[in-house]
Amino acid sequence: MELSAQDGAEAALEGSPEAEGPSPPAQAARLWSGSQVGSWLAEHGGAAELAREHALTGRALLRLNEGSLRRMGVTPRSRRRELLRELLRLRLLQELRELRSIAAE
Repeated sequence: MELSAQDGAEAALEGSPEAEGPSPPAQAARLWSGSQVGSWLAEHGGAAELAREHALTGRALLRLNEGSLRRMGVTPRSRRRELLRELLRLRLLQELRELRSIAAE
């Protein structure tokens, strides 16, 4: 079985975070403004008000965990879990982009 890649680019694997849904903005998530964080939250769990209420930046968004979401008033637990899954997907996509950027150098 032969696998091919052109210039280090590979097709997204079925079931991988890249193959599912729209890709996040090209700018690194850690650099997002509060409004960009609000937009992302609105698309991934409908918690856009969190960005405004807690002045969340991209860096803070990527550091959220279950405890911080609970303290921020995100209920029920199932909503926190869904949001944490989306955050994990975002973190993975960011890591993949950074690794590909390093590999391309």
